[in-house]
Amino acid sequence: MTLYQKLKASGNPQAIAQVTISLLESHSVKETAKILGVTPRWVYKLKERFRLSNGDISACIKKRGPKFRMPTRTPEHIENLVATLAKETNLDSKRWALFIKNTFNIQLSPFTIRNIRRRYGIRCQKHITITDSRRFAADFSAFEPLQFWQFDSKHIADQSALPPEAYASIFKNKLPLYQFTAIDIKTRLRFIAYADSLDFKNSLTFMLLVAAWLRAFSVKHQLFFQTDNRAEFGGSATSRKRKLIQKLIFDHWNVSLLNIPERNKKTNCFVERSHRTDDEEFYALNLNKATSRSSFLNMAQNWILYFNYRRPHFGKNMNGMTPVEALKFYRCLYHPTIGFMPVVVLDQLSNYVSLLFDISSLPWDNLPKNKKLLNETMTHYNLAHRSSFVVPALSLPLPDLPAHRNND
Repeated sequence: MTLYQKLKASGNPQAIAQVTISLLESHSVKETAKILGVTPRWVYKLKERFRLSNGDISACIKKRGPKFRMPTRTPEHIENLVATLAKETNLDSKRWALFIKNTFNIQLSPFTIRNIRRRYGIRCQKHITITDSRRFAADFSAFEPLQFWQFDSKHIADQSALPPEAYASIFKNKLPLYQFTAIDIKTRLRFIAYADSLDFKNSLTFMLLVAAWLRAFSVKHQLFFQTDNRAEFGGSATSRKRKLIQKLIFDHWNVSLLNIPERNKKTNCFVERSHRTDDEEFYALNLNKATSRSSFLNMAQNWILYFNYRRPHFGKNMNGMTPVEALKFYRCLYHPTIGFMPVVVLDQLSNYVSLLFDISSLPWDNLPKNKKLLNETMTHYNLAHRSSFVVPALSLPLPDLPAHRNND
């Protein structure tokens, strides 16, 4: 990098002229041009401007661009509005165009907003890099709305994805460290929950909560829950634990568990992409504002309501619709409050799972070949508590469970 380029990148518009005039006092024009890394013609031009301005250095560097404002350019007060709000919201150009149209009734092209942000030097803050890997293409016509769900867990405290102040706030205010997410690939309807530990019991609780919530809103068709192959979701498709929870628990809910291929996260692309949205539009902007766990949960609840009811989506077949608007587009007659699932802490809620299933009694480990199982169902149901799935401030109906078998 030449001296001229360094001076230009310093941020001081008069630095080039100041250094050039000072060098001309003891060097010739050619020597000054060689030191700066420019042509002698440019040095002659600065020298002439300095002479004509009677020693005014500020007049040596002229502003680039047209002398007069373009007649079709966006009015200055609208540009100032876009620049001011763009620093606060961190939205891209497409969402900005829709936001300004709905809020201020101002029609602007996304490309116009892009040009305004370039002129003011405002960019969307990206905390996760974009790779060149191929994207997974889903066949939306093969599934009904609210039928195919992708599940995943996320470690919130990620230094590579969050600003330093947001990252420090997690430990300062003792916030939950893990987020569980479920998203419908066709409408982008999304549910989240939090946990202090990343274990199998919390993952099972979250999947049961989502299934119970959908059944409570009369989603009667078969559900597909796709997860990765990590231990908190029961492992790979061939693992004993995965087969047991499918046969003994989810078969009674008409839910099929699916696994993504090994080391192929792009097949879970919808839920993986939603993590980046969380980082850039929620955690990076609001984590440092959380002063307690309760305030954080309130902000998370408002965020997921905004995501389901107000945030436009521009993915395949969405065209700026919100998830709830997409349900109406597909003519799904579900109650509009289906996107209001409460944001809970799974470590507390998982204690209620024992009212339905005695998880500790399931034979997760491989049994000896010569050992005979006394209980052929391999599970125990507490029938005294099978009437409802108890959730704080929420009561959801259960599907029919198999009759209790006497082991005597």
